[in-house]
Amino acid sequence: MTESKGTAVIDWFSFTFDGHFADSDPGLMFSNLLQQWMNSPICGDAGNGLHGFKHSVTFQTVRLGELLPVAVVAWGGQNQKGKVYVSINGSGCSLINDWRKPKRFVESVGADLTRTDVAVDALKGEFNVDDAAKWYAENGFNAGGRKPLYSVNGDWLETTGAGRTFYVGRRVNGKYCRIYEKGKQLGNRESPWTRFEVELHNTAREIPYEILSNPSMFFAGAYPCCEGLVEHGAQRIKTLRAEHEISLEHLVTYCKVAYGKLIHVLRFNATTQDEELKLLDELAVEGVPRRLGKTSLTVLSNGGTAPPEIYKE
Repeated sequence: MTESKGTAVIDWFSFTFDGHFADSDPGLMFSNLLQQWMNSPICGDAGNGLHGFKHSVTFQTVRLGELLPVAVVAWGGQNQKGKVYVSINGSGCSLINDWRKPKRFVESVGADLTRTDVAVDALKGEFNVDDAAKWYAENGFNAGGRKPLYSVNGDWLETTGAGRTFYVGRRVNGKYCRIYEKGKQLGNRESPWTRFEVELHNTAREIPYEILSNPSMFFAGAYPCCEGLVEHGAQRIKTLRAEHEISLEHLVTYCKVAYGKLIHVLRFNATTQDEELKLLDELAVEGVPRRLGKTSLTVLSNGGTAPPEIYKE
């Protein structure tokens, strides 16, 4: 297999811990912790609980004028026995530029990591979904046990522009991956950008804290085909910049198709440059489209070198 090295990043992070030790409201405690971890102002929106917990708070930050959800914290309930649940989504993970901080916290409270997603991006098509299908046929996803199931979704028979996804495994077994055409998902039909995500749950395995500081090492150990895809040291900003460029291009194309003729007529009726500028002021609405809101987030990833054996099935 040709090696196409990228860098793995944490793209989802969930854990539980015994909250009896906390003197304060878990919602308040994580309002402060998340601000420290993400170096960003955080606000919370109280909910009605989830996953069997009585109380919950959805945390958000402001990015480019819009609220961006980054995490959920839940606690309480007769059957939860003081347990606290924390889940940080991809946007929240991309804000964390020093994973030593959350790692120190989960170690200090003896938390159980319940879900951790690690992802590698091939921004220029260094690998693609066809490669994934080939690796599967060559037992590249067989990690010592029975060959995992696979499924596909998207443009495998006809091209619609939505892109293709190749899935391997089942969530119920604790290890599940998807290789998909990320650029096409964002709206650029010509983009070669492919993402390889490995979703790990603490089903029949313990997720070690070291995954937070060495995601590349654990990505490499997930499947035989993963080992040649990662290296350490690349920057998350490259991925986010590419996402921004594709999203912006897609929105401009949509605007042109939907309103291009109207804008042309309005410009034709404007006889001076000042009138054209006034026209732009009249059409503009303050704010940033929601799909561009995440693209200002940056995060650096530190990686490892030796794939661990913990995810071998």
